[in-house]
Amino acid sequence: MIRSILIAAVCLFALQLEAQEKFAIQNVSVITMVNETVLENHTVIVDKGRITKVAPTNKTKLSKNVRVIDGTGKFLMPGLFDMHTHFFYEQGDHINTNEAELKMMLANGITTARIMAGHPSYLEAKSNVKSGKWIGPELSVASPQFVGRWPFPPEFKNYEIVASETKAQEAVKRFKAEGYDAIKITFMMAKPIYKAVTEAAAKENIKVVGHVGPIVMLPAAIEAGQQIEHMDMFIETLLPDTSYNHGQSVSDYNIYSKAAWETVPHLMESKIPALAKSVKDAGIYVTPTNYFFLSVFGFPLSEDEIKAKPDYNYLPSKLKAEKWKYRESYLKRMAPLESREKYVKIRKQMVHELWKAGVPLMAGSDAPEFFQVAGFALHDELKAMVDAGLTPFAALQTATVNPAKFLDMASRTGTIEVGKEADLILLQKNPLEDVTNTRAITGVSTNHQWLDKNAIVNLLQQSRETLEK
Repeated sequence: MIRSILIAAVCLFALQLEAQEKFAIQNVSVITMVNETVLENHTVIVDKGRITKVAPTNKTKLSKNVRVIDGTGKFLMPGLFDMHTHFFYEQGDHINTNEAELKMMLANGITTARIMAGHPSYLEAKSNVKSGKWIGPELSVASPQFVGRWPFPPEFKNYEIVASETKAQEAVKRFKAEGYDAIKITFMMAKPIYKAVTEAAAKENIKVVGHVGPIVMLPAAIEAGQQIEHMDMFIETLLPDTSYNHGQSVSDYNIYSKAAWETVPHLMESKIPALAKSVKDAGIYVTPTNYFFLSVFGFPLSEDEIKAKPDYNYLPSKLKAEKWKYRESYLKRMAPLESREKYVKIRKQMVHELWKAGVPLMAGSDAPEFFQVAGFALHDELKAMVDAGLTPFAALQTATVNPAKFLDMASRTGTIEVGKEADLILLQKNPLEDVTNTRAITGVSTNHQWLDKNAIVNLLQQSRETLEK
């Protein structure tokens, strides 16, 4: 224990020193994400956390006080965004390991993360990262979840019951004043209250994000311009008519409903292009979280596959037992293979058609649902984007350019350009050839800090030791 504390202290001191450094990544191939062109044999200079130069190495002279990082044979790209993630604090015994989880995210190349169910401790975490007290990705924190009622045990208060239009309006104002970055919509909210939330949010100039439930339905969310998670209620638009299970299919929590799965054979894939166009015309950003749904409910991973994933080693032991229990419960009532095959096909087609239509997609992991862990899981979602038919470049846009625009951060991050913040990851392999190469991280830059491979390994070790307690 004492040795671990000393190691952590030394690492923190080293990081603080590096935060003051001017550094240059030399002889590197730069994937700016401005376009698909790779700038080979370039040097990127960073001073006081800002990119000050991007130029060919043979035309770049470095002053003596610059730390040189050898990028030969490597690829530099913008840091990644995870646009839908949570902390372990919401699960199990509700133990606050936020700091350790932020280290884990950063070690996986996540330089910006959107936390999708607010809590005061998450605002504190955001402040600690911003001040430099903690090391981790920049955070955007959505409000506690707005619900019509709360269907789960209330041990952890990260929700707000809005049972009237007045309460909904008051809650929007309160959470905006408290510093939350968006209003999160979740379950069982009546349409008049939903409308009150979206109208109040528009007046307060704060975005509405999250779920679309079977009470609200997709047309109301499209009219409101809500940013939609999980492609909620998209599948319902493929039903022949609303007589099938009262117009409900397998979106979101209906994934556990036998009656909802019975609608899947009737879903009309021919309706997907029109759906994509309506979303595009509304100017809505969509976070599919496809990997989560397909690997858990479509074609569930085997026990060996789950245990072989890097995520598994970072799950607290008490949560592992809980998640195996949930998995066993689902497998007992899992839908027939034929229905699940169609479900997987449709979700992939939706992502592809949304992309073709020009809908801005954003990568989100929804960790730590089931066996996913924040940081590691985003790379699976990028692979799911490519599996749905996106090019690797387009998949990378969902975790760089698109979320930067949505969060109004495009003027300072999301691409590699002079004047922008140095949110960067250095990779051993080219992610434009194989998007899974985003896992081959050998360096990360964020918040004025350069983390080399040893620092990354130390961050992961510290995280694991904390989570194992």
